[in-house]
Amino acid sequence: MRFMFVVSVLVVALGFGIAPAKANSANYQKVLFQSGQGGQQALRIKSAQQAVQLVKRQYGGKILKVQRQKVNGKPGYRVKLLKDNGNVVSVLVDAKSGRIIG
Repeated sequence: MRFMFVVSVLVVALGFGIAPAKANSANYQKVLFQSGQGGQQALRIKSAQQAVQLVKRQYGGKILKVQRQKVNGKPGYRVKLLKDNGNVVSVLVDAKSGRIIG
């Protein structure tokens, strides 16, 4: 009987669109990453994958790490890569303008 109650509560909660904690955490990070007032600004680089593609086109090599990071107070990414000549380089990608800095 108690099991049926718990299942019913879960079904009702999911029916009302209450997402699991993991999804809420992702939404929270998205809200934190937005800048300015009035919602999300138009970003040229919308994901870490796009930042990686941009950096690989310019530098080549192998991507070691990608992190979200503010760039001059705006959304962006830090991309660490191993170039074909063996040098390790870390560059910043401004997500708003799509420019590589560094």
